[in-house]
Amino acid sequence: MHKKLFISLLAITAAFHSGAQTPEPDQPRFQWGVSGGMNSYKEPGLMQLKGPEVGLHSRVTNWASLPNAQFEGDILLGRQKYTSVSSGSLSGVTNLETRWRVLLPVFSDTPTHEGFFAGLALHTLWNDLRGTSTFDGETYGGYQRSATQLWLPLRWASGEVWELDAGLLIYGRHISKLSDVSPSYSDAINTQRHGQYAQLTMQFPMKDGDVVKPFVRYTHLGDSDTVVVRGPQNNCPSGFCTATEPRSNRWQIGAVWEFNAR
Repeated sequence: MHKKLFISLLAITAAFHSGAQTPEPDQPRFQWGVSGGMNSYKEPGLMQLKGPEVGLHSRVTNWASLPNAQFEGDILLGRQKYTSVSSGSLSGVTNLETRWRVLLPVFSDTPTHEGFFAGLALHTLWNDLRGTSTFDGETYGGYQRSATQLWLPLRWASGEVWELDAGLLIYGRHISKLSDVSPSYSDAINTQRHGQYAQLTMQFPMKDGDVVKPFVRYTHLGDSDTVVVRGPQNNCPSGFCTATEPRSNRWQIGAVWEFNAR
């Protein structure tokens, strides 16, 4: 009897040990949400773009290769009104913005949603100003504008209540497709090296696990470098003009509805 009991205990111990050696692997956690808000962009003393925007947002955590990292993405699509002090106005301007970033905890060696984070981010911007506007009896043509920017993102998070994000521009490349106005123009490709953003996000959990996240965001970009572009004689007497992407300020306010990861 003692022999049978001993063998049974060995079998139970072996089974327990075998189960402990092969735990269920952790799976990546995917979260996504949708948003709505307002976007107001200004180049002081020159022009502004203002209108509503909607967004799609995603977050991946607990990824096997980098379990401490947070991978996040935002896609924002807006319809705005363009108003210029010297070339009139234009409605229905499409604005598309994307943001992709990876964040790692600064003071923690284990996965966490609380504390300080730093990482790297890639932002893109595109708006379509093609069309015509009238000012003082003259007609003006518009063009597409796009930008690609590399940022240093920083975050301070409480974990459950708020997140404070900030960023410093590392490098930006801005393209004004002046050839949309006339083939006589060459496109202006400018470099941007000065910029900052800050965003405050609050978190309000719902009973079903969803989270409502109202936010306010401010972005400032400094003057770009100055480049030489080809242009028609009536605007560029020598056949060439200089082009600079001026400093700008952007306010975005809205709310994200983040769905519970099920």
